[in-house]
Amino acid sequence: MNAFSRISAVLLVIGLLGGCAMPAAIVPNSTTADELLKKLGQPTDKRANPQGGEFWEYAYGPEGTETWLFGVDNSRMVRSSTQLLTEERLRQVEPGKSTESDVRALLGKPRYTTRYREETAWEWRARIGLDYGIYVVRFGPDGLATGINVLRDMKIDGDRGDGGR
Repeated sequence: MNAFSRISAVLLVIGLLGGCAMPAAIVPNSTTADELLKKLGQPTDKRANPQGGEFWEYAYGPEGTETWLFGVDNSRMVRSSTQLLTEERLRQVEPGKSTESDVRALLGKPRYTTRYREETAWEWRARIGLDYGIYVVRFGPDGLATGINVLRDMKIDGDRGDGGR
């Protein structure tokens, strides 16, 4: 068994053993907030839900590619579960239209924030197609998205010697 096969086997076993602690195992309308805390620990962020209750965010970063958002109502029942870093959600960010608040609600807390003289850049690590990439949204001083960049993740993809494809 080569090193890659051994690592894959170990990750598979860890995944099977930890299956009950995976965000996808949280069942809305069946899981309580206390059960959510027991299975996943403290959220990386909590914010108010305008319809009542809270949103609890679990960001698996900075190297992870998933951010889960759970809606917890006032009776402390999990009512919704959403994986935020999907291609569909990434495509909803519109330069010239999306605000920092829009992007934060859509994608969750960025893994890194970099401030430049005229712009601020937020980034997330995400799975984009079959590859992993760094998804960057740039904002102007007015908080409006000015542009988007998608960078290949060299940690995962490495230099394939094929010019990127």
